[in-house]
Amino acid sequence: MTAAARPETGPGSIASIGVRIRAFVIDSVLCVLIALAAGFRPGRPGYDLTVYGSFLLIELGFVSVVGQTPGMRVAGAAVVRFSDAGRASFRWVLVRTLLLATVIPALIVDATGRAMHDRAAGTVMMRTR
Repeated sequence: MTAAARPETGPGSIASIGVRIRAFVIDSVLCVLIALAAGFRPGRPGYDLTVYGSFLLIELGFVSVVGQTPGMRVAGAAVVRFSDAGRASFRWVLVRTLLLATVIPALIVDATGRAMHDRAAGTVMMRTR
């Protein structure tokens, strides 16, 4: 499936920056809550690494198993293969997550709205509603 074959809005369309940010904020808050529940406090050793590690584990685990993180679910988005909108394999979700870990690829998008980490993994974050 190409970008041209996708609807411009609504279910099946490429997630907008607003949807992506909403999902990111929700997942980030969840990661902060995980760090706090684990006994880490802001400014103390281990807090930042716990938040960062939690984010990457949530991304890898949830996207691998159900195709979306909790934040993506609330925001109405999911990660699928770009070619046919099927579930992305663990290998490509791992590639996507490792690239996401460097932050920069997530900030650079092409004309279709796909970020670099999605392009490299052959995935796309699409709207589910």
